[in-house]
Amino acid sequence: MFNIFIKKIIIYILIIFCISFFLLRPKNYIKDINNINTINTSNEIDNPIKISTIYKSDAYNLRIQYIILHYTALDDELSLKVLTSHGVSSHYLITTKEEEPIYKLVEESNRAWHAGITMFENRGSINDSSIGIEIVNLGFQRKVTNTPTQLRRMTRRQRENRYFLSYNEYIDYEESQIEKVAYLLKELVKKYDIKPYRILGHSDVAPYRKIDPGPKFPWKRLYDEYNLGMWYDEKDYSKFLYDKKFRRAKIKDIKEEFIKYGYTSMPTNNKWDFESRKVLYAFQCHFRPKKIDGNIDNETFAIIRALNEKIKKMNEAEYMEKLQNFLQKSFFTNIFIENNIVNDKWEYKE
Repeated sequence: MFNIFIKKIIIYILIIFCISFFLLRPKNYIKDINNINTINTSNEIDNPIKISTIYKSDAYNLRIQYIILHYTALDDELSLKVLTSHGVSSHYLITTKEEEPIYKLVEESNRAWHAGITMFENRGSINDSSIGIEIVNLGFQRKVTNTPTQLRRMTRRQRENRYFLSYNEYIDYEESQIEKVAYLLKELVKKYDIKPYRILGHSDVAPYRKIDPGPKFPWKRLYDEYNLGMWYDEKDYSKFLYDKKFRRAKIKDIKEEFIKYGYTSMPTNNKWDFESRKVLYAFQCHFRPKKIDGNIDNETFAIIRALNEKIKKMNEAEYMEKLQNFLQKSFFTNIFIENNIVNDKWEYKE
């Protein structure tokens, strides 16, 4: 009984203490507690902070680094429907009709869903850094599919070779389409300072699963007539064609030339398997369209070496230009310092 009595006394004391605490609390105590736990939902800041642009840095680049060209493999109507109502999109669409404009479907600042799983220059997700241009073209002529019996009788090599369509099996582009592509590329290259070797086909960045824009897309014509894109110099090509390096080269060394150019999806194994041949096929569609079979040969090897040589020369020229600009800037900066000239206001210092 005594223990029960003691417990009751303790409970009463605790109740009295709690009541006293709340009755004697400061008036603003609960209000202050509530303020601590309340999120400020106001859209305004009492004292806005000034953002200054006095200082500038040139250590940046533009988000857009690549332009990727596609064919739709559909007609005009279906192409427009698919690219505006399904899970794929592109920034621009060029139809077969000469009188129609170039359709801008996605703002350039937004990420269009045109390239999918990709790899080039060790960069994946090319959608993040590219502008996609879709050109209405059915791609290639559809043939009657082989029967299951015929497929079973084929060797693995024969089945693989069915993937590598010939030049004549592809469909030509309309003349008006090429003119529109050239116009659009000119504008985009100027706006985003796109490197020539970063104007690519879908098959260049996704060779395992894509073959567009195909060998009928006139890459060389764009280079010759509009100075757009990348092409090799004939002088370098001839030099490499006859230097007999191909005969002595190991498979790994040959593949390294393609990886160096940007085809980093090229398998690094020591054989020409189906995936390796797909990369070769994509390359040939771009740079040797009249002879596309996915097989390595002296011509293909000479072309990739000539392209790498050209990029080397371009990089050296760009480096020298930057160095010259830097030295000129440094020279004038030293003059300003020696003459007590304030660089930001261009006034003589008193």
